[in-house]
Amino acid sequence: MHPTAKLDWAIQQLHHAHVRVTPVRERVLKFLAHRAVPATLNEISGCGEVAGQFDDATVYRTLVLLVELEVARQFQFRDRATCFVLNVPGECFSFLVCRCCGKITPVSHGAPLHSLEEQITAQHGYTGLTHELELYGVCPACQEHTHSCGKPSKLLPGLRLRGRANN
Repeated sequence: MHPTAKLDWAIQQLHHAHVRVTPVRERVLKFLAHRAVPATLNEISGCGEVAGQFDDATVYRTLVLLVELEVARQFQFRDRATCFVLNVPGECFSFLVCRCCGKITPVSHGAPLHSLEEQITAQHGYTGLTHELELYGVCPACQEHTHSCGKPSKLLPGLRLRGRANN
């Protein structure tokens, strides 16, 4: 979906919920509408239209409201800060996450998961079924630079792990 259509959808959801579209809400929604992957509070607060205009607490309260209204979704990826993305119907919520650099890449999975959702809906009677799928690995750029992440162990901070697999 085009970013303008995403933004229009999100603003329409606020109107349906009888929630005022304030400048901070509009700017946060505009930022999220142009993102294909979830963004952290720091990324949102630091974007051109938000930075210097609103403090982190105001942006965070806005994000919490958007999550409560189901206009946005909140993700907690392993080893990363909480991230947010617009909850546009039909959008993909499957991501590849690099264990080394933390890069998030959306994954298009097509029919298999969609048909699984339909099957589960039919079997259990749930409506509005959604999913979140996170797959962790090492991205091509990190593979080029090293054979492992070289992240220190939490128990032995000086220890560098080699050849990590399936973490």
